[in-house]
Amino acid sequence: MNDDLDTFTFTFQIDGNTLTLNRLNKQIDEQFEHLYQYYFLKQKFDMDLFKKSAIKFFEESSEVKSHERFFNNFTILWQILIQNGSFFFAEQIWQLAVQIATYWETLNQSKYKIHKGAAYYFWAITCILKEDLEKGFLLMHQALDEDKKNRPNDLTYTPAYAFVRLDYSRQEQYFRNKILEVTEFLEQQLKLYCSSRNGTLSLDQLKSKFLDNMDLMDETFLFVYHLFHIKKLLSESSQGLTQNIYGSILMMQIIFTFILVIDNVIKKKYKSKDPHKQALVHLLEYLSNESNLTMDIGKLKEIANRANKDLQSVLIDLLNSKPIFKNSKLKEIENDIGIVYALRNPAAHKICDRPFIHQNFKQIVDRLFNVFYLVVEKLYIGIA
Repeated sequence: MNDDLDTFTFTFQIDGNTLTLNRLNKQIDEQFEHLYQYYFLKQKFDMDLFKKSAIKFFEESSEVKSHERFFNNFTILWQILIQNGSFFFAEQIWQLAVQIATYWETLNQSKYKIHKGAAYYFWAITCILKEDLEKGFLLMHQALDEDKKNRPNDLTYTPAYAFVRLDYSRQEQYFRNKILEVTEFLEQQLKLYCSSRNGTLSLDQLKSKFLDNMDLMDETFLFVYHLFHIKKLLSESSQGLTQNIYGSILMMQIIFTFILVIDNVIKKKYKSKDPHKQALVHLLEYLSNESNLTMDIGKLKEIANRANKDLQSVLIDLLNSKPIFKNSKLKEIENDIGIVYALRNPAAHKICDRPFIHQNFKQIVDRLFNVFYLVVEKLYIGIA
């Protein structure tokens, strides 16, 4: 190991390659070198000694920047493991890092908290890359919570918040390619809305009014989770993997929570404080009024009644723009609103096989996106 004390880094050799890590203190620096040798050269490694050295480092270092330097020393190892497809070990090292920090905090509850945002962020990325989306997003939310507590004034610049906002402009992001991929899917859905429903919402407007809106951080987080999950389900559906009861349940679950996002995003702009008028039916009527549409409570309740009796029939009629009411024909975007309300109906969430859900999942998703984009366009931008 290069032991030049005048620098903030130290170097060592692994298989002829020079690796550079942040200098922390002599003891933990040596342990990081042994950690790398263990993963790459299969040399013996004393895990307990590594943990003790890390605990000693945290005892002596209370600054957030010092904590980040500690966690950053895992990133080169992580990058190589990811490149080699060793997701198990890539996740293992971040689990170790968080475990050590959490253990120190448990022993020192009266002292400062360690900023574990970076560790949770990289652990989250690892899980998302191997398509363990639930765990990945739980960890990403934990990273965001850490950043809120420890870097409230710099939150906009943290990797976790950049992820939540789908901020692909950050060139230094480790996860940038995946964010670009998901943003392209988001933009495809937006273009479909604009072309089929005469929408005028742009991607820049969507970002500025929704994704970058600090007041909508929780809604944004859940929405981005759905982008990843829907994209994954559409891929699995095209492979014929969802044509069963479990596939129907997964699809209905993601549909239900997407509608919950729509519900909450409308509610942020909803003006009525009447406690008896806060249900989705009232929110959708409000959206309809603000959009100069005619989908009122009476029509929505009639759709719900039909859905209670035969969800498949009313859903297929709405998807195919068949007449729902005797005396009036719905516009396409009104059919979309009707689909949202029909699928929010409790009868839609019984555990049973629903072939019409996985057979029409792509169409259903398109319609939900249409209503979501309408909400942003009409309630957050106010385009007439």
